[in-house]
Amino acid sequence: MIATFALAFSLSVVLICLLMPAANRLGLLDAPDSRKHHDGAVPLIGGLAIYIALAFVFWQSQQGIWLIAIGFPLMVVGLADDRWEISARQRFLVEIVCAFVAVVYCDVRLYDIGELLPHVGGTLFLLSIPLTIVGMVGVINAVNMTDGVDGLAGGLATLTFGALAFLTYPSDPQVALQLVAFVAVLLGFLVFNSRFFGRNKAAIFMGDSGSIFIGFALSWYLIQLSQGASAVIKPVDALWLIAVPLLDTMTIMARRMRHGRSPFSADREHLHHILMLAGFGANRTVLIILASQVCFILVAIASIRFNAVSWVMFLLFVGTFAVYFMAMNHAWKVMKRLKHFREWAGIGDSRRENYETSALTSGPDRRKAPVQNQ
Repeated sequence: MIATFALAFSLSVVLICLLMPAANRLGLLDAPDSRKHHDGAVPLIGGLAIYIALAFVFWQSQQGIWLIAIGFPLMVVGLADDRWEISARQRFLVEIVCAFVAVVYCDVRLYDIGELLPHVGGTLFLLSIPLTIVGMVGVINAVNMTDGVDGLAGGLATLTFGALAFLTYPSDPQVALQLVAFVAVLLGFLVFNSRFFGRNKAAIFMGDSGSIFIGFALSWYLIQLSQGASAVIKPVDALWLIAVPLLDTMTIMARRMRHGRSPFSADREHLHHILMLAGFGANRTVLIILASQVCFILVAIASIRFNAVSWVMFLLFVGTFAVYFMAMNHAWKVMKRLKHFREWAGIGDSRRENYETSALTSGPDRRKAPVQNQ
């Protein structure tokens, strides 16, 4: 396991170093403009480096190479979107096709969703394929939507892959090794993307090529590890393991539809926007959200360890969503109260954080909407 981690981490770092100088020739640069406020043109090669590194690591793994092969069109369409901003319909179609191939040819399928209510749930029968596709596409876009602050999407994915590796290792060390490879590759990426390794800004971005592929991989493992007699987690536990992306995405999409807008339109009401507008700054925003994700993961682990009843955990998740939805319905009030708390506690009051906050208020997010170009 240590060798796998070291290999994957090293490959990620080396590939990023090799690809960064080529970003300009490839046209994979995210240049600042009226709606993008980062300093200078930033290479969008994180996703490509992650994919190539994992392809090397998984080359002799039958299950892993299928994930890499089916995820290739997703990585390519993400690269195309990073380079040329292709249409939302094309991206969405590729996501559906790749999810369908994974379901039909690799049996990555939700056969059973567990007892979500007393005596309600269980085997999906004819709904198995369509619901699995909806679930996979949903997770892909939920992960994509979190890519709004340096280090956030990569950090959230690292936590979930790490939790899955921890839960899987006792029963299936081979799959756990694959999950450890994802953790290592993402950590290598975060060295260049986050602001926690002596950097005051990101040296690279993940891009859609990375967030789409990582979302696909997460959905793949969450489904596979929750099905069959040898399942490591229950289906409801998967919700808790990716709670932050799911809660934020479901809330944002519901709010947009409630106001008569497309659920895939872009706005400035994600959790990371609210925290940054409250003046917490990029680093503290990421730490707060990652800490929240850790709490949700601990809930999932406790549920597994104590064999909690599925419908109880599902109702708890629904209740958590209801509370989050109501809070985000009053997003600006929440932002103001958080700002007052920050000022009272003396947290995050710096010129740089004020600059970051003003950047957020002056234009749309630098990242694209998940399935709709801005």
